[in-house]
Amino acid sequence: MIGFWLINLLIPDDPAEILLNTSSGIWTINQHEKFQEFKTSIISNNQSATTYAIENPVSLAVDGAAICDKCLEDMTPILLGASYLSGLSVTVRQSLPFSDVTILQPTSHWPRDRSMGAGNFCVNNHAEYVENLEKFVGAWASAHQPEKILILIHHWLDALACWSFEDFYLSATTLLQIIAATEKGINHRPNAKFLPSIQSASSRAGINPLSDDFKDMRNNLIHEGRLLGGRFSGTTIQDCSAVAADVMNWFDDYIHSVLHLGTVKRKRYNATDFINLNAYSL
Repeated sequence: MIGFWLINLLIPDDPAEILLNTSSGIWTINQHEKFQEFKTSIISNNQSATTYAIENPVSLAVDGAAICDKCLEDMTPILLGASYLSGLSVTVRQSLPFSDVTILQPTSHWPRDRSMGAGNFCVNNHAEYVENLEKFVGAWASAHQPEKILILIHHWLDALACWSFEDFYLSATTLLQIIAATEKGINHRPNAKFLPSIQSASSRAGINPLSDDFKDMRNNLIHEGRLLGGRFSGTTIQDCSAVAADVMNWFDDYIHSVLHLGTVKRKRYNATDFINLNAYSL
């Protein structure tokens, strides 16, 4: 058996157990005996905590090192997928007792152990969660390199862990810059500009395009050092929040499309969700 304690994993409906079917076999995810206490620590006390254990029945003695290594490789998309679906930094601190694989130091490919509050799911229930996590892991092998999913999900988590609106928005639009670069490579147009590349990515993914506001607010923040002004027509923090919500919802649509997760089952962000962020340039 190989298995690990999972940090910050929360699932809609708080199921006691879920089964995750992947190419490396079936992973069983079970609640920690102190789940409710540790969930409260995560949501109310801004802490990281162990909430579930994950294990796969393969073993070195029976299945060999190659199979165990394949299972270990699947932990990267499992953790990144779980983080993406919940808006939390889901990761591993240590192995389960008697695991054939012992974690001495978690790989840097896994999310950092950090508190990010209550999270924000893009699914409605645990059945949708399992379905989308299985699809995320299943698409990883073919999609994560061409679509740069590793850096996108890590940087998306960094955006959510921001300390100001300006910090958040620069991180959020860097996600779009990465996607634009991907699009330039797909279309063999290295000199294509930012906005047309994002519009092309929208078309390729079959999703609604963003308005020019996202670019105008970004350009003003970079060139003038403030959120409002320049070509951006917005005049209030509410206007900025609406643009930010559009960007983050567009990113969800894009990830769901390129990883074949289906349509977004729960829209994460509303126009007013970011108005309480510290905005030092206003």
